[in-house]
Amino acid sequence: MKSKYRVFLSSIDAFGHINCTLGFGELLAQAGHEVTFVNRSYLSKLAEKHGFNFIPFDESFFSQLSSKPFENWVETNLDKFRSDALTRYSNWSDQDKELFAIITDSYEPTNKALEKVLKEHHDSFDIFIGDFVTRYPALYQSTKPFIPLYSMNPLSLYPGGPPPFSGYSVKVDQQTAEQFRQLYFDATSRFLEKLNAWWESHMVPSLPKETSFVDEPKYFGFYHYPEGLDYKECGPKISDKWVRVDASIRQANDASVFKIPDSLANLPGKLIFFSLGSLGSIDVKLMRKLIDILAKSPHRFIVSKGPRGDEIVLAPNMWGQNYVDQIPILKAVDMVITHGGNNTFIETLYFGKPLIVIPFFFDQFDNAQRVVDCNIGKRLNSWDLDTNLLDAIEETLTNTEFHQKINEISISMRSAESKQKAVTMIENLLTQLDLERIKK
Repeated sequence: MKSKYRVFLSSIDAFGHINCTLGFGELLAQAGHEVTFVNRSYLSKLAEKHGFNFIPFDESFFSQLSSKPFENWVETNLDKFRSDALTRYSNWSDQDKELFAIITDSYEPTNKALEKVLKEHHDSFDIFIGDFVTRYPALYQSTKPFIPLYSMNPLSLYPGGPPPFSGYSVKVDQQTAEQFRQLYFDATSRFLEKLNAWWESHMVPSLPKETSFVDEPKYFGFYHYPEGLDYKECGPKISDKWVRVDASIRQANDASVFKIPDSLANLPGKLIFFSLGSLGSIDVKLMRKLIDILAKSPHRFIVSKGPRGDEIVLAPNMWGQNYVDQIPILKAVDMVITHGGNNTFIETLYFGKPLIVIPFFFDQFDNAQRVVDCNIGKRLNSWDLDTNLLDAIEETLTNTEFHQKINEISISMRSAESKQKAVTMIENLLTQLDLERIKK
């Protein structure tokens, strides 16, 4: 009889990473293992909806933390990222660099919360699996096995590819690529200084600046990307320990089927989901501009309005809420307009929907360009939007090559053996570690 293992599951406090982690947890739960989600207390209902146990972090560690350091930085720097790759990171002042470095402010409180859970529940789990973007000392130093997840665009795993976060094609010339790298490392220098000082204070090895967002797995780790879009043409990964999983799509928070709202049900046109993610939709001015453009479309729109949605008025051909459960919506719509965050990007492909990507930050630019390089959809720039969006919608809806390729990717993601392989790798590792303990 197969052993039943106890899995602790966690991630940084960002919904893209949370959702990927929950999806991966479902694979293990379906295989008969006991899954416990460990995170901020406000996420307890998510664990409950997925049938997982839940252990909250000690919230006292977060009491001195501004609510969302990264989101605050984004809101301060909206205009900086509405430009081409080189301009995005050019001429950063010392204040700009310091503002970017506040991303690290949440690292130590999270690390302390992890330390406490690992200590107090040491005998309650067999393995810890988490999406933490970078190296956390508590997990690096844990005596229990830790398996990292990586839910961002995987370019950071391919040193022979274009620079991560640039949005450059795999065909970019090396001079331009190197120019971007120099600008990026200069702009983020203060962040890297604080990150290295943090690691040093905990006496754990630093990661190279080129892969500061990629923890090096002790055993193996899993990254989340479709086989049909992976960067195989860019040469070997930084380590064979990183193993691709085609899709670990979480179940909907609400099991019900999405019902098209009455206000849209009898209107003509295709049904399109429009979401710029929790970060992109912070830009109310841009959201209003896009809604004005989409109001002229003959199609209908389901809109995820975002955290400032109360400041946004939708047009008659739209229905939306500040937050929506997008899994049932993705199943129901004909097309998606997205910011290209890896979570929504992967889910859109999984359900076989043609897409337009309007990237805002970091790896969203890379996903947007991958759509273009692989000829499965359209990329539009947030700083150059007008009626070209309406033209792009029509082309995306009618382009048979887009539809054919996305359908092939969707079929592959649904039938891929990579999910079962991931579960088997974890089970085999724990069996091996059990045998080694017995021998001792």
